[in-house]
Amino acid sequence: MGWFDLDLSDSVRASFRAEKLTECTLPITLVLLEGGVVGVIAAKVYQVSPLVLAVITAAPMFANLSSFAWNRMAAGRAKVQLACLLQAAVLLCVLAVALAPINEVGALILVASMVISRVLVAGLITIRSVIWSLNYARSNRAQATGQLQMIASLVTVVVASAVGPFLDQYPDGLSLLYAVGTAVGLLGIVFFRRVSVIGENDHLLQEREALNQQRQSVGFLTILRNDQKFTRYQISMFAAGFGNMLIEAPLIFLITRELSASYATSIGLTMVIPFAISLLSLPLWARYLDRVHVAQFRARQSVLWVLAQVLTLVGALLGSIAWLAISRVVMGVARGGGSLAWQLGHNDFARADQLSAYMGVHVTLTGVRGAIAPMLGMFLYTQLGGASNNGAWVFAVAAFVSGLSGIGFNRLYRQMKADGSIALKPKQD
Repeated sequence: MGWFDLDLSDSVRASFRAEKLTECTLPITLVLLEGGVVGVIAAKVYQVSPLVLAVITAAPMFANLSSFAWNRMAAGRAKVQLACLLQAAVLLCVLAVALAPINEVGALILVASMVISRVLVAGLITIRSVIWSLNYARSNRAQATGQLQMIASLVTVVVASAVGPFLDQYPDGLSLLYAVGTAVGLLGIVFFRRVSVIGENDHLLQEREALNQQRQSVGFLTILRNDQKFTRYQISMFAAGFGNMLIEAPLIFLITRELSASYATSIGLTMVIPFAISLLSLPLWARYLDRVHVAQFRARQSVLWVLAQVLTLVGALLGSIAWLAISRVVMGVARGGGSLAWQLGHNDFARADQLSAYMGVHVTLTGVRGAIAPMLGMFLYTQLGGASNNGAWVFAVAAFVSGLSGIGFNRLYRQMKADGSIALKPKQD
């Protein structure tokens, strides 16, 4: 069975096709509120402060603090209809930017719209992870999800690649850009409405029963207390995510302010290169994740995080766009596997009736580190004097933290392999 020829039932295949059409359209809208695009626009159009840049890069992560609220809201409710409502709300955020003036009020609208949209996207991620868990078997779930992410990444790369040159050529075209994005996003919602969820009625009944028995309302601490292996996995995930989140705000500041790169170069480094390389690496990562436990997967993938951050340090110390580009290539390879494992890794620990709760724990902890790491990274970078002084060593700190996460994942994998826990990974199917 090839990468593009998955063994799916007719009903699942129809939903898979609808999701593919969604990924051809909705990401055109979402990319306009991605941190890499908004950060560059905020820095170059609105000349925002380093603190605001840190908020922008942190928004996708700290918005995940809302995950458990979304988990409670989604429990017992039809997933596709709720997802469509969230998608529509995201479109309103994009439309707000299209109507915003180019002044301090416009900057506030841009940042607020991005933050709100990230909270909504956190809900979408939580909901879609349940849809994927129910529709796709463990043996092909990563490949199915990987195909969807490949399409989304390709669309993101194409659109992000066009945004920079467009704004270089038409600096006053921001409103038109966001208006078009809003219109295209409507198509994505139309397509997503066609998705069906296999066994959803039974699953909704399980969710309602769990909610009635208060399992999910106290699920966060209960899960971490009762599932020690998942807790250790989350500790290592916290370190891995913290290291990566530490560098994004300083990187945008370095590229746009200190190196004075154009829109095209800035967006190319912050978004296009990582997304493009992530797209190319997804098929290999997906096949690997379908074969191994996520702890083993993360242990080996962490090496690339460390390498990417070391190369970013070299680029910052040398003030070199070329070295930064190389670092973003490596980051893209790591991100290809990281995005899959981030969305699917909890499945290797959770029972069927706990999928939403486990994803909620995972996403909420992402939000906790997202509320801290970008702010800390930007604070250290500016206080140490930026790349021209000692600020660049923030990237070395990130590499060290990522290295610790890799050690943690490896130890967890070895323990689970030794006690036979790895054999239990498909228990939700």
